[in-house]
Amino acid sequence: MIVTFPQLPSIAEDILKHLQSGDVLALSGPLASGKTTLTQHILKEMGYDGRVTSPTFVLEKHYPVDHNGIKEVVHLDFYRLKPEELTSFGWKDYLGAAKTLTIIEWPEIGLEHFPPNIKSIKLEIIDDQTRKFTPSKNLGF
Repeated sequence: MIVTFPQLPSIAEDILKHLQSGDVLALSGPLASGKTTLTQHILKEMGYDGRVTSPTFVLEKHYPVDHNGIKEVVHLDFYRLKPEELTSFGWKDYLGAAKTLTIIEWPEIGLEHFPPNIKSIKLEIIDDQTRKFTPSKNLGF
């Protein structure tokens, strides 16, 4: 699916129709492909009106929401981590947690730790305003 930045609010709305409490959404793609931007739009569609920034240097951020049984979005970023460093914080506690949606950027580093039903979107850069999104089949959009 080819997506331009002005389409992101409606794409985020479509994605949310296929996410529920306990889901894990993995966002993969190169630097500047729009992983954090997509996360910002998803949170905005969930009613969160605060600032959403990349958790690259803090590893995780938590956002309170109230959307279809989801009360918290946990935003993780594994970009700076080596696989052996994944045990340095308790991120696995969020996977499948009730009332939580977990969004992970740079998930490739921890794939072996994820549940089998993880939902994902691969983002590819087409040009400065256009991306190609390839969702996993279980995301359903």
